[in-house]
Amino acid sequence: MNPLLQVLVASIVFVGAFVALSFIYWGVHAHKEEQSKELARRLGQLSGDPEDPLFRIQVKDELAVALGSIGKAMDQNIRQASVEFGVSGLLARMVAFSLLGLVVAGVIFQSLVAFTGLLLGIVPYMMLVKRAEARAAQISQQLPDALDLMARSLRAGHGLSDSMRMCAEEMPLPISIEFARVYEEHNLGQDLRDSLYNMTARNPRNFDMKIFVSATLLQRETGGNMIEILQNISKTIRDRFIFRAKVKALTAEARFSAYILGGLPFVVSAAIIALRPDYLDPLLDDSLGHIFLGLVAGLFLTGVVVMRKLSQVEL
Repeated sequence: MNPLLQVLVASIVFVGAFVALSFIYWGVHAHKEEQSKELARRLGQLSGDPEDPLFRIQVKDELAVALGSIGKAMDQNIRQASVEFGVSGLLARMVAFSLLGLVVAGVIFQSLVAFTGLLLGIVPYMMLVKRAEARAAQISQQLPDALDLMARSLRAGHGLSDSMRMCAEEMPLPISIEFARVYEEHNLGQDLRDSLYNMTARNPRNFDMKIFVSATLLQRETGGNMIEILQNISKTIRDRFIFRAKVKALTAEARFSAYILGGLPFVVSAAIIALRPDYLDPLLDDSLGHIFLGLVAGLFLTGVVVMRKLSQVEL
């Protein structure tokens, strides 16, 4: 086998194993940290910790403002993901990954194609978006139960603010921390309207939460049965989840076909390398082959993005 090809295969295996182990480690770490916070909240210790996100002052990120729409998108994902760093921290991680990709690609290709390793810098942002989407989905799943709990609390004679406090105490993370922040902000003198607006600003991906906030504020201005409103919103959200599950089941065959087509080039390439190691040497030794590799990678990524957009259904 060509020595350069051996280096390429070894680098791919090393990077893949490193990324997989990193995901496993941080996943286990995040799960343990979430369990510790949940236990502390159940014991009544979370609300008294000044280092808790509930009491953390939300400072406007000047770098996000300077970057315009790009900085705004980054800041929204950071708020939705509820991570410790800001836009500057995200950019630092992206630069670090870009330099790592440049070094690895430079060792492998030793040509101008090595600059394609800079694309590795998008990995931290993709991980952030994935975490933000997962947290938004988790909040949407927990919101119907929280609204039902609020409705029962209102039926028992409690006020709206007390019902949010009950959600903060009884519901699991992350929905509990959102209602806890609203309750604490309102309890410290901030208008309830501003507190609810802040909650939607921290969760820009949650359309269901925006519906809840709009309905709550409208009921406070015009009147109405708040218990019935909360129950109707809860039912609507659950019906949307049922419809989304049906769509996912009906499109399972098409999505599985897309996975097969997306993985086929890698499987075929691995088979060719195993059966005829010298067959792909022109792609690695010739500069024209490097150009074709870059073109194929760009077209492949474009196809993945297009197929992903076409498979998404607006609910």
